[in-house]
Amino acid sequence: RVSAGQTIIAFVGSANRDETVFSEPERFDVARHPNPHLSFGHGVHFCLGAPLARLEAQVSLQVLFARLNGFQLDLLPGEELLPLGNSLLYGVSQLPIRAERCLVA
Repeated sequence: RVSAGQTIIAFVGSANRDETVFSEPERFDVARHPNPHLSFGHGVHFCLGAPLARLEAQVSLQVLFARLNGFQLDLLPGEELLPLGNSLLYGVSQLPIRAERCLVA
């Protein structure tokens, strides 16, 4: 319950990581099913641009994977990925990769 006048903070970085909803919520799984995530909002606040964003992601990933072959993380021994350090977004500041083949069209 939230009382009148009480301050609350919506921690967006924890969205879609509810262990009561998702099994292994910290594991990245693009094939997770069911996946009732909140990335594009919900109900009357659902993002009008969601279909376009999904299409853009699909096309850009297809192009990326068609051009890069055998890509992997490019970290030195003992080197780790650095988190963004942002309370609103979850991710890494850089994602160094190396590819065996890169075709430029």
